[in-house]
Amino acid sequence: MIKRGILVFDHRDQEWRVWIGQTSFWIDQGYTFELRIQNRYFTAYLEKDLDWFVTLENDTIFVLHSQEVYKIRININDYIQVGAPL
Repeated sequence: MIKRGILVFDHRDQEWRVWIGQTSFWIDQGYTFELRIQNRYFTAYLEKDLDWFVTLENDTIFVLHSQEVYKIRININDYIQVGAPL
C-alpha cells in the first residue's frame, strides 16, 4: 500500500525518519522511496558517505539537508514502525 508522508531528520538519533500522520517509521541506507520535487515524484535511493544523499532515477545525486522536510511516498509494507516489537 502506497502512502504519502514526510522525511525528516531526527537530530537526537542522527538518523532520518519517515512520518505518516502521527506514526514514524525507520529508514536507512538502501531504502527506496519516491521523493516529490515540484509536484512530481522521483524514485529515490537513500545513501550515506560523509553526508546523507539520495540517488534519483538511478542518475542524479541529491544531498539531503538535515533542516529540510521532504515530501515522499513509500510502500508502507516495506517499512517498520519505530518502537514496533521485532
